Amino acid sequence: MKKLLISLFTIVSLTSFSDELIIRGGFDVFNDYSGMSDFITGDPGDDSLGFELGIEYLKTVAPNFLIGAGIGYQGHAKAEGKKVLINNWYDSSGNYYEHTYGYDDKVYYDSVPLYVTAKYEFETANKYIKPYVKANLGYSFNIHKNDLTLNDKVTQYVYDWYYDDYDEYSYSYNSKSYDTDIENGIYYGIGGGIQINGLTLDLMYQANYAKAKIDNGDGTRQEHDLNLHRVTFGFGYAFDFSY
Repeated sequence: MKKLLISLFTIVSLTSFSDELIIRGGFDVFNDYSGMSDFITGDPGDDSLGFELGIEYLKTVAPNFLIGAGIGYQGHAKAEGKKVLINNWYDSSGNYYEHTYGYDDKVYYDSVPLYVTAKYEFETANKYIKPYVKANLGYSFNIHKNDLTLNDKVTQYVYDWYYDDYDEYSYSYNSKSYDTDIENGIYYGIGGGIQINGLTLDLMYQANYAKAKIDNGDGTRQEHDLNLHRVTFGFGYAFDFSY
């Protein structure tokens, strides 16, 4: 599969000069991890937002239909670790405490996808407004970021009267990390949007596939899927080189 995708990318690159160069960015509005169910909940961690940056080249090969290739950098949200609440209490000053035991929220990997992309544009009465649907298929080169970490932790929440919010302080009493290697996998995306005089806005359902190999610390290893599924709001600008 990897060789096929690289071949498709090479064919697109060598046989066409792009009609469009699209520089794009985006951020995730929904995240869901699958796999590693003994260690993570599947939800994103608190105060964690996935984002992406990328560039695409496309050429018109039929009326309203473009194909091309793209590459990007995708910074993923944290995976929420499974934890057990052992105890919670308030002190005499009204500060709140939680004692938890379990796995930390972590970004285990970011991704650099290399992919073939196809886009179909719908005609409208205004030639500068183009609704479209698109699909990506490629290979996700995954970059290891953090190891699986087991933590016995007390978190203190102190109320800040000035900002009307709580300041959070964490104290770890026993922490152990397990070496975690991340393998590459398939990447795909499908969605739609609108292009207004070069400005592009879209929603994409995207998935990065990965495997996590975790060192148990006793000479053995365990392997788990660690796939990320998400919905991304994207924006960018399409430079038109048609002639």
